[in-house]
Amino acid sequence: MTDEFRQRVEAAKAKTKAVSVTDSKRQLDEKPEILLIETRLKENVPLSEQADNVVFMSVEDLDAAAEDSSKMDPRLSNPNVQIITT
Repeated sequence: MTDEFRQRVEAAKAKTKAVSVTDSKRQLDEKPEILLIETRLKENVPLSEQADNVVFMSVEDLDAAAEDSSKMDPRLSNPNVQIITT
């Protein structure tokens, strides 16, 4: 992971608000259009925790997508979609 990417992550985190797991679950249940970015590998996530609104992306994938947007899940291109990260 590049230092520039880390700096962008820290800058983005400063503009966001942390939510509890309970609040995240409630929001996802109430608004299925919300996306959850899951940084665990899909094969390591139990099927009971997988859903249509989950985008599986490792931190390395996020770094690559920051450099080349064609590597990003197209669902993440809408600036109006709320995103929750793990």
